[in-house]
Amino acid sequence: MPVPINPPIVTPSVAKKTYDQWFFPNFSAVNLHDAVNATLNFDQVPQNSENKEFLWSDKVTSSGNFWDIVQNVPGAGQVMQDVLDILPAIKTYLDSKK
Repeated sequence: MPVPINPPIVTPSVAKKTYDQWFFPNFSAVNLHDAVNATLNFDQVPQNSENKEFLWSDKVTSSGNFWDIVQNVPGAGQVMQDVLDILPAIKTYLDSKK
């Protein structure tokens, strides 16, 4: 049962905000050795291109079979191969920082 608040709580109005681009803060490819369970996961978050503010409450997470994606999305196979090919150079770089 509601009870009146005296004096009432008043919040200020919030200015309208525009989020005009997607930002992809998380990306992973797991179990690539297993054709059935290989998974590509990523998050996308609306972002304001001017002030770089995020709207985390509208984050979208997507996931699917890695091998199905690279075989059926034009360009995805080459891009994923490029990512995997560069990993040894990244490892060498990271090892040099130790």
